[in-house]
Amino acid sequence: MQEHPTRLARMDFDARTGTGLRQRTVESIGYRIIDSTYPPGHRFANQEDLSAELGVSRTVVREALGLLRDKGLIESRPKAGTVVADHRSWNLLDPDVLRWSIAARSAPTTLSHVAEVRLVIEPQAARLAARRRNDEAAMELLALYDAMAASVSDFNRYIEVDLAFHDAVFRAAANPVLAQMAETIRVALEGSRRVTVQVPGGPATTIEHHARVARAIQDRDEAEAARAMTELIEVSTSHLLRLLQPLDGDSSPDSTADPDPDR
Repeated sequence: MQEHPTRLARMDFDARTGTGLRQRTVESIGYRIIDSTYPPGHRFANQEDLSAELGVSRTVVREALGLLRDKGLIESRPKAGTVVADHRSWNLLDPDVLRWSIAARSAPTTLSHVAEVRLVIEPQAARLAARRRNDEAAMELLALYDAMAASVSDFNRYIEVDLAFHDAVFRAAANPVLAQMAETIRVALEGSRRVTVQVPGGPATTIEHHARVARAIQDRDEAEAARAMTELIEVSTSHLLRLLQPLDGDSSPDSTADPDPDR
């Protein structure tokens, strides 16, 4: 049976989670909040019951809830105690929150929003890179493009080099604030790559767009660099959203599994 792309992305993400008991508990509760198993307003009335459900001590649960509070996912309310916070309070740029959002039913919405942010910042980064790049940066981009072209059949290697290519564009733009903005959504970018490599034809469908970006930056053609980056993001996003549509017979809510390996 064909795997749903979001399920594949979820397994890739889960493999990188922390191994400590507290981190596993944060993962389990955090994912269930993002996936609306614990919806906004849900009350954690009894930590003893939650510790029994998760198979951990109350101390671990208390520490995990503290970390989730720092991420804006839960809050304390008078007379209600600890409850799941409204979505507007969530720190959507927190790496864990982003990762859980990509693994959950909200993946299409989350990645669509990330794509919109990319369209705001990455074409401008490419424009600045074309204006400010030095010879070393131009050569690095061309070398990374060559590495991408050589690894179109090796998805893991391609994803690694693809992310390095976009990182190099931001470095060439020589704007540390812009680079830091990009770093906050890098988890989501990697998640989207692990889905889009599954499009028929795989990475080969966007490789020429990367070549255009690299050449435009080398030629100091600011307009073409921005245009090529915009088209690259648009093509990648169209692949992403098409692949994230539920497959026939796989549209039920239960088709997204809980990432907690011990549940």
